[in-house]
Order: sequence, then C-alpha cells, then structure tokens
Amino acid sequence: MHNPYTIHVIYDYGADFRPHASAYLRLIQPLSHPFLRDCLKVTFARDYTGTLVDMVLVDRLWCPDVNPAMIEKLVKQVQQAGARLVYALDDDFLALDSCGAPRFTVERRESVRLLLQEAHQVLVTTVELGRSLETYNPHVVVLPNMLDERLLLGGRLPTPFAERRLVIGYMGTTTHDDDLLLILPALKHLARTYPGKLEFQLIGGVAHSETWELLTDLPLRVLHLDPAEGEYPLFMLWLTGQIRWDIALAPLVDNTFNRCKSDVKFLDYGAIGAAGIYSRMPAYTGSVLHRETGWLAENTAEAWIEALETLIAAAPLRERLAQNAKAYLYAQRIVARAAGHWLNAIEILSTD
Repeated sequence: MHNPYTIHVIYDYGADFRPHASAYLRLIQPLSHPFLRDCLKVTFARDYTGTLVDMVLVDRLWCPDVNPAMIEKLVKQVQQAGARLVYALDDDFLALDSCGAPRFTVERRESVRLLLQEAHQVLVTTVELGRSLETYNPHVVVLPNMLDERLLLGGRLPTPFAERRLVIGYMGTTTHDDDLLLILPALKHLARTYPGKLEFQLIGGVAHSETWELLTDLPLRVLHLDPAEGEYPLFMLWLTGQIRWDIALAPLVDNTFNRCKSDVKFLDYGAIGAAGIYSRMPAYTGSVLHRETGWLAENTAEAWIEALETLIAAAPLRERLAQNAKAYLYAQRIVARAAGHWLNAIEILSTD
C-alpha cells in the first residue's frame, strides 16, 4: 500500500441528507482522525462521480431510495476508475425478515445482495456478521467499532445514592421495542420493590404505542434532545457530558439479526461511566468480562432481576464495573489507541 492511500467513502444517509450515526461512528470519525491523516487521504460524499481513487467504500444501505440500478451504475463507475470496491456493514440486513422486523423493500434487499456480490471485499464489525455474509462474499475483513475520543467528555461524579434516586438508563433507536420488552418484567419488579428509590431514564424512541402503554407505570423519564444535538458528533458530546447513570442496560433478543450486532453500547456505557448489564449474546461475550467490566445476563426475567438487584445493593461493585469498562475503552477501543487496526484493515482491503 502506497502513501497516501486514497479512499472515497459513500456514507449511509437519511431523508435529511445527513450521515447516519453509524456512518459517523464507524467511518467518518476514525477516517478523519489526525492519527490516520498522514497515511490516508479520505473524501466523504453521498455519491461517487468517478474520481480517481484507490478505493471506493460504500456504507450500509447508502441512501433511502437505493435500488439495484444505482448499484450497477456505481460498480461500472468504480471499475472504469480502476478502484477497489469495498462494502462496509455493521448489520445483517438480509436476516431482518426472518426476525420479524419490518420488511425490507425488494429494492433494498437486492441492493445489499448485489453490493455483497460485486464488492472486492466486505468490511464488517463482528466475526459473527462476517460468517453470516461469507455465503455472498468470502473476502471479509473484521474491524471492531471504536469511539473517537475527541467526542468524549468527562463529567461530574454522581452524588451518593443516599442523597438521590438511583438512575437506571436505557438507550436505543425505534427498532428496539422487542429488546426493551425483554427486560420489562424485571423493570416492573424493581419499581414495586424499590418504590420512590429508582428512576428509569430512556434515550431514544419507542416505535409502538403499545410499548409506551406498558411503560406507563414505571418511574420513567424520557430524555429529549434538541434536534440540533441529534447528529452523532454533538450527540456524543451531549451523552458523555450530561448523562449520569448508575446502571445502564443493553438487552438483546436472541435472533439471527442480533447475534451479528456489535458491542457499541458497551463502549458508550463505558464512556459515560455507568455499570452496564448486557444480554449474554455474541455482541458482548467477546469483550465484556462478567463482574469485571460489566454484567452478562441470560435473557430471562430472573437473570435480569438478579443482575439489577445485585448492582443496586452493591455500590462498590457498580463503581468497579464502571471504572473497569472506562479503562478498557480508553486503553483499547478509542481511535487514538486503535488507529493501527484501521491501517491493518486497509492494508488487507487494498490487496487481492
């Protein structure tokens, strides 16, 4: 690989034409980091116009109206430019239908399949996702997520539990109703057992009105962001500067789609200094050390009640989990520490 190696990133964006959070997290932030600036020359855009570069990297679903004709045109443009086509994914979108998730349009499904088949190589965030996609393209490179430390703020220490309600938090998009409902029996048990002593905080959305109705008897506070803070860089500054959770929750229903997910919530919860409880799923079992950097719980109400009640009662354990998770994050999973993994991945992606 010569220096500087040139990469054009076509990021995944929504109806507002702004990059999605995952595009910032996985591509824009690390590839624009000073530690990589001398080795890589990277451009970011919503499309590709045939500029001469070494690599064109297409992110996730690309755009809201993606279709196979767009992919075929892109593939021809990349071939004519003599560049390598790399497809970057962090979710197994082809598994969504089998998990009862909202259906993909035929155009999106075929676009994903076509990109997987036409790409020289596929860049993924987990080993499990790579295994799932090898049927479509055997040339898979695994690069775990990392956080850009430039977006992480330290904050004040929580006040002692005796002086306030203990705060338990959950963060998720509107696609995670089933994950939240998985732990709802445990949350209701806690609300009954510790009346007036707990506060549940929710960041993000809930898709279905039926889910909201099931949450009404919890001491729940929904945290709303100013729309200007919703874009990932400002969101991370807000999250790490303002949120103070004693315990943070990351449930995952066991299905094909979720088994390919990454541990980004572990990184986020480490960044805010919270003691995390995580479903014992591949997303977390590879990085979370049980009772050392987090708590791994089976997907049963009993297991989540045990985890929550243990951490509520044991402030020293909460503090140790939180401190160890943050130490792991800053030692191994921030861009300043892990930039070499990006260079290694690019080295592999640039060769046959």
